[in-house]
Amino acid sequence: MARINSFSVVVAMFLALGLVVLSPGLASRVILESESEAPGYYDHDTDFAPVEAFDNDDFPPETLPNDPNADFLEACARKLTGDCGESIFTNIFANDSTLVNDHCCHLLVAMGQECHNKLVNNIIDKIPEYKTNETITRPRSVKIWNKCALVADTVSPASSPSEN
Repeated sequence: MARINSFSVVVAMFLALGLVVLSPGLASRVILESESEAPGYYDHDTDFAPVEAFDNDDFPPETLPNDPNADFLEACARKLTGDCGESIFTNIFANDSTLVNDHCCHLLVAMGQECHNKLVNNIIDKIPEYKTNETITRPRSVKIWNKCALVADTVSPASSPSEN
């Protein structure tokens, strides 16, 4: 049970990374409930570390260095809903079978590639447990972004017909 609570805190960190950087103790009080059961498009690979590899009962660390991008990262994290942030996070950082659905892809693309990249980079750079799997998580992050960008472009709302 401790692993589930710890993992929930990790997911919460992705959603509110700016707050974690500014006030790390706050993340330990956040618990997310997954609602990401919707079908999606993303096809998962199986060559990534199991969730157990990320288990750390002391997560998050009580002190993280101040980040000059904290306000930017916080604004980025607020653009995703809880279920979408969790789905995207677990697809990048854990060997999860949850799919990133089209709605979440639209939110990710609306958030912007710079936000996505900086959030991922900040997690990898600040948390040693994720730094060790950097060669796996960075390409996975790019793959998710590319697929979501394609979905957002393909499934965008139809424009009204032009009158001639």
